[in-house]
Amino acid sequence: MIIILSKDRELISQFENYDELFEFLAGTADTEFMAVNHNAKDREWRFTIYPPQRVEAFFSYLKDSCEVIKEAIEESLPLIEICAGNFKTPFYIALTANINMGYLKRKWCIDWCTFYHLLVGEV
Repeated sequence: MIIILSKDRELISQFENYDELFEFLAGTADTEFMAVNHNAKDREWRFTIYPPQRVEAFFSYLKDSCEVIKEAIEESLPLIEICAGNFKTPFYIALTANINMGYLKRKWCIDWCTFYHLLVGEV
């Protein structure tokens, strides 16, 4: 079980696992939780997986695209775009068979909670 605590260690919410926490944070948390606690400008968190067709459509026009984007286009791979607090500096990963999605989602969740001064615990 994953628990989310305030900085005062009060229970905010609990989830069965990191997948459930990820779905909550990626889906409704920015709309519901952040509307009460933060300005809209702080809602720059996203974890998006683009299918190969979208990668080419969205990113092929970029003259200065990074090597990861070029690799995804050339090899027809899905592309993971991770925004962790700033849309101006996304992190890209070409989705290959050796990518540990569980780790990436878990890290993104913990980083999100840390950014908003929340504690994450496993019980």
